[in-house]
Amino acid sequence: MPRSAAQSEAQTLQGSLFGAPESSETSKRRSAPSAATELDDLTDASLSADAAARPRQRQERDAFTNDGNEQDADGSDPDDNDDEPAWAHHNQVDLAQLTPMLRHYVELKIEHPERVLLYRLGDFFECFFEDAVELSRVLELTLTGKEGGKAIGRVPMAGIPHHAAERYCADLIRRGYSVALCDQLETTPSKGALLKRGITRVLTPGTVLEEGMLSARRNNWLAAVVVEPSTSKKPFRWGLASADVSTGDVLVLERSGSDALHQQLAQLEASELLWAAEDDTEPARPAWCPDRLRLSPMARTPFSAPEAEQTLKAHYKLTSLDGVGLPELPLALRAFGGLLQYVNDTQPLEDNARVPLDVPRIVHSGETLVLDAQTRRNLELTATQRDGQLQGSLLWAIDQTLTAMGGRCLRRWLEAPLMDLTAIQKRQAVVSLLVDQRSLRQVLRRLLRPMGDLERLAGRAGAGHAGARDLVAIADGLERLPQLTARLQSKLTHWPEELTALHQPEPALVELAADIRQTLIAAPPLSLSEGGLIHDGVDPLLDGLRNQLDDQNAWLAEQERLERERSGNNNLRLQYHRTFGYFLAVSKAKASSVPDHWIRRQTLANEERFITPELKEREGRIFQLRARACQREYEFFCGLREQVGAMAAPIRQAARAIASLDALTSLAESAATGGWCAPVLSDNRQLEIRAGRHPVVEQLLVESAFTPNDLALGNGTDLIVLTGPNASGKSCYLRQIGVIQLLAQIGSWVPAASAAIGLTDRIFTRVGAVDDLAAGQSTFMVEMAETANILHHASERSLVLLDEIGRGTATFDGLSIAWAVSEHLAGDLKARTVFATHYHELNNLAAERSNVANFQVMVQETGADLVFLHQVQAGGASRSYGIEAARLAGVPAPVVQRARQVLDQLAA
Repeated sequence: MPRSAAQSEAQTLQGSLFGAPESSETSKRRSAPSAATELDDLTDASLSADAAARPRQRQERDAFTNDGNEQDADGSDPDDNDDEPAWAHHNQVDLAQLTPMLRHYVELKIEHPERVLLYRLGDFFECFFEDAVELSRVLELTLTGKEGGKAIGRVPMAGIPHHAAERYCADLIRRGYSVALCDQLETTPSKGALLKRGITRVLTPGTVLEEGMLSARRNNWLAAVVVEPSTSKKPFRWGLASADVSTGDVLVLERSGSDALHQQLAQLEASELLWAAEDDTEPARPAWCPDRLRLSPMARTPFSAPEAEQTLKAHYKLTSLDGVGLPELPLALRAFGGLLQYVNDTQPLEDNARVPLDVPRIVHSGETLVLDAQTRRNLELTATQRDGQLQGSLLWAIDQTLTAMGGRCLRRWLEAPLMDLTAIQKRQAVVSLLVDQRSLRQVLRRLLRPMGDLERLAGRAGAGHAGARDLVAIADGLERLPQLTARLQSKLTHWPEELTALHQPEPALVELAADIRQTLIAAPPLSLSEGGLIHDGVDPLLDGLRNQLDDQNAWLAEQERLERERSGNNNLRLQYHRTFGYFLAVSKAKASSVPDHWIRRQTLANEERFITPELKEREGRIFQLRARACQREYEFFCGLREQVGAMAAPIRQAARAIASLDALTSLAESAATGGWCAPVLSDNRQLEIRAGRHPVVEQLLVESAFTPNDLALGNGTDLIVLTGPNASGKSCYLRQIGVIQLLAQIGSWVPAASAAIGLTDRIFTRVGAVDDLAAGQSTFMVEMAETANILHHASERSLVLLDEIGRGTATFDGLSIAWAVSEHLAGDLKARTVFATHYHELNNLAAERSNVANFQVMVQETGADLVFLHQVQAGGASRSYGIEAARLAGVPAPVVQRARQVLDQLAA
């Protein structure tokens, strides 16, 4: 658990603080100290003077490495476990009868009853009682036992190696568990006392920062909601706050209606939702909460208005919240206050390194295109409808981003297309520039390719969790800022808002990158406590310590030479082992003729190891020097990390600009390689597409080319009745219209020969038939509920895509419903609509209403065969060819033949 430099040396994590000696060339240039030199004389002043007298030259070298292999001690109890643990829960035991260590464990468990408590013991994180039983089952660990006291006996225990804790915790987080980590806060205990331990991190699905626990290309949202139940005088209202702790994004909004809340939560797909029930009578999972969402009940106090205001003021160091606009949204303010307190509670020891979160951005109604859950599912924006996989979705087809933050940005754009025509046109202008100038696009993509995830790296630095390699990655990304700006400066005249941080880069960021490069070596080690992080010539005190270590290494080399002379053994080696320290190693054959002052230390199969009193005395001095040098490096690194953390906000601003540029270059790459066109955008209702294609289906087709089709809506035609056989491509045609409209409103080019597209306020789709057994709704009821939602919320600026209505009931009932819905859409609402149906009677609407047109999907009959042409042409179909489609699907021939006979009888 990384800590700030202000924390005591005793809190440094356990581990070896010893590195390998320098090369023989380096040691030759150092003069060995006299044997009388004492460590007590090495004051800070004398070390700084030593550094001035013998200045060190900056060297480009890799990390300190250890010669010896670390040997982990097995901290698990090897005893066999019982099938039925004697103590299956911590509340079954009497605290007074437990051993001191287990008593401390239970006290911590009482404070965190809903979380898995991992307790550091040596080289393992152990858990006991019910947590041990659960972990052994979930992670397939061996359930052992530990002595709990004379009156208690053995209690269940399971553990994981401390060096693999992140991997196991990531598995637990993915399964929906929360984890409390209790780590060691000192290396050696006080006399007669337990080693000091405390909760250092609380890991929950919505608050993780570690790279291995996060999905690189999607935001990890933590959400909190406060609801105000409806009364006779006011409607149901709610405030929602959502934050991605890893990137610092914070969104708040306040709306009314439980259905709107359900849709918003389904769209957000938060990893964790915090909610404080107004009273104990409310259900454990309210109706407005989607079933798949992880709901974490909370105490009401953090969500109260006074407590929330105080939390926000303390976090952002403000005296008033008027400047951020939250007092106008009281429910959203309370939700964000509770969320912020929850995040702070997950960092119990990091008082000076809180997780950096941006000032909340208020999401106003009408800013983005409204896409309900059904539309997102039917258009398969980020996951396929069949199995929920990324491959086969629209995001999969167009995502050619090169950075993780660019991938997240493109996903957000797809999920929330713009409604501001000017903002869309600015994005489209950049895409057009990058399509037209291939060389510029390639140069930018080469600069973007090696960039790290600056958004999340800055967050880890601000929270005090970043390693040395994280800071080097930040420096590498910041050094590329001026290069990206220089490439775009002379090309762009109208910069989109998303690229502002690139248009006017922060000079302090380049200086910060230079400071990191000046301080840290190019390839630092993973461990922060074993040295090898800081360049020579950076800190005089560190240089003085390193000079002394060089002198000690020179003494070791000289000692090895002298012992070879004394023993007459030229193959003698002076070596180091992490456990046994320094020793003299000789072969078995030479072991009998060693000098008398040698002391046997260890016997191996092929060699004997010896020590000398002088060597052991010198070893103690070397260990102290090395520990002091490593501690100095750690403190210096912590200071640098705090400096980077203080710049988290501007780093993230630059990162978001880079992410937007990456998303724009991805859209340009898709347009350039896919033969797309730049749509003509407007604020009217026009929707004209020539030779439009579905980008996903086009990529998945291997043996045949995609058949493009046209569309004309909004200029005299508001409703298209689309008829044609089953499996002829009607649903694909509907989806491609929605996809093209959506791509245009994120600023992208579209897969068509040409397009003139007016902005829409909502896209509605009703495609396919599914039931909802859990809610007690049949297929037809789900279909009618979706239809009702469209009719209640659609406007003349909406785009409505319907695939079958009324097929789940009796023929005449279904036809009547479909007819009435069509009349309402074309007459009262005048929403731009494409209605695919097998009710050929609806073709008669075109004769009654001037704004209705008939189109059909063409097929070709060649004898007994039916060829789907996938071409949409004017006119209404008179047959659905359902029996032929059944034959092609493999229905047995006798059944097909009988179906034809029945059809002839019905037609007669």
